[in-house]
Amino acid sequence: MYLEKRGVPTSTVVSTAFLTHGHLAAKNLQMAALPLLVTPHPLNDLTPDEVRELAAAAYPIVVEQLTGMGPQEPHTHVNFAHPAARAGTGAA
Repeated sequence: MYLEKRGVPTSTVVSTAFLTHGHLAAKNLQMAALPLLVTPHPLNDLTPDEVRELAAAAYPIVVEQLTGMGPQEPHTHVNFAHPAARAGTGAA
């Protein structure tokens, strides 16, 4: 947020568990319109291949946020299903 306040584009990433906190932090820093990129939660149990899959899914959103191309929504969810959700075990 420090860089955004100085006009340097950034991409702020939060997991679903921290989405509310991310919005509140941005609001408290007078940056309520800061767009957030939202990933599934938790991330700590992802394999390296799953992290690469998540990064590939997030990449277009990061580019949009850094270049100002495309809509700047308050938050954009990455199109990535947590493996536990795919397996129906309840995570994410």
